Amino acid sequence: MGMDRRQQRREGSQRAQASRARRQQARAHRKNRQFQYIVGGIATAVVVIVAFFLLQGGGADLGVRVASTSGVHGPPFVYNQNVVIDGVETRIPPSSGNHLGTPSPYGFLGTDVIPEAAVHNMEHGAVIIWYQPGDATLAGQVNSLMRDLGNQCLVAGSYTNMNARIAATVWGRVLSLNSFDETQLRAFIREYRGNEGPEAGICRQES
Repeated sequence: MGMDRRQQRREGSQRAQASRARRQQARAHRKNRQFQYIVGGIATAVVVIVAFFLLQGGGADLGVRVASTSGVHGPPFVYNQNVVIDGVETRIPPSSGNHLGTPSPYGFLGTDVIPEAAVHNMEHGAVIIWYQPGDATLAGQVNSLMRDLGNQCLVAGSYTNMNARIAATVWGRVLSLNSFDETQLRAFIREYRGNEGPEAGICRQES
C-alpha cells in the first residue's frame, strides 16, 4: 500500500506539472497573440496616416518647378516660358515676374486669360488653369471642375501660347498636361492654392 501511495503521489505531481505547463503555454500564446494584434494595429494606423497625407497632398511635389523672378507692377512683361519637362523643351504659361497692378477676376472666365494680370493673382497665391481655346468639351470640363471647387484663389481661361492642351500654374510651378486630368488638377490645386507666392494668402480675401 505504501508503494501504491508513493506511485499515486508521483503520478499526481506529474499531472500537476503537466497542467502548469499547459497553463503557461496558454498564457504565452495569449500574450503572443496580443503582441501581434498591437503590432498589426500600429502598422494599420501608420498605413492609414500615410495614405491620408498622400491623398491630402501633404508634402507633395507636384508639377515642375520653374525658376521664379521677383515681380513689380509694371513692364517689362517678359516671362520664363521655356522649360524642360521629361527631357523635352516645353512652352508653358507665365508663372512669375512683372505684372499689371490689377489682378484678373477670379473664377471661370470663359475667355482668354490675360497673363500680365494672372501673374498678379499668382503672386497672391492663386492657381491659374490655362486651356487651349476652340475645344468646347475641354472648356466644359474646366468649368465643371471650377464650379465644384469654387472660385477662391482660382482663375481659369483659355490661352494659346503653350504646348500643353491644359496647364495649371502657381508662382514658380507648372503642371503641364496633354489632356484634361481631373485627378492631377485637383491634387495640384489642393496642394498649392493659397499657399505659394510672395504674397500667398491674399487671394483668399480677394476671391
